Amino acid sequence: MNILEKVRELVQSFPKIAEICGTVHVDFTGNEPTDYGLSSLGDTLVVEDICGNQERQHTFMLHSVFSAVNDFERMSNTGVLLELAQYLDRCVGDEVTHEIGGVTHTGEITRITTANGALTMIPDENTVSGWFYQLQIVADYTVNN
Repeated sequence: MNILEKVRELVQSFPKIAEICGTVHVDFTGNEPTDYGLSSLGDTLVVEDICGNQERQHTFMLHSVFSAVNDFERMSNTGVLLELAQYLDRCVGDEVTHEIGGVTHTGEITRITTANGALTMIPDENTVSGWFYQLQIVADYTVNN
């Protein structure tokens, strides 16, 4: 599983998402509450040793849509993103694959951090439609040559 597939699987396995959402989409988020979409923002080579082993970093943006009719729901929405951040923080050691020059190499996730969890859009400027939140996810991983 490459880093995009693995992080999507980890987000999908978070119990609060799994119980309310059928799937975490890639590069797409619908307008209904309980929709989630994971977008890739880029992959960066951090360092490569003389043997060709690499440390890489991949940045994602998770978009989610929640019902947000009142303060209780909005507090709950922010709480879910906080719990997801804490959950992902513990997801290290999972194997990932990375293709270099047509050859598949294995590695593992060494760290996942999150930032910028925030309300980003209120569709139709009303409180009845689902509100869009985002959470930036950064996954550090190794690639063994």
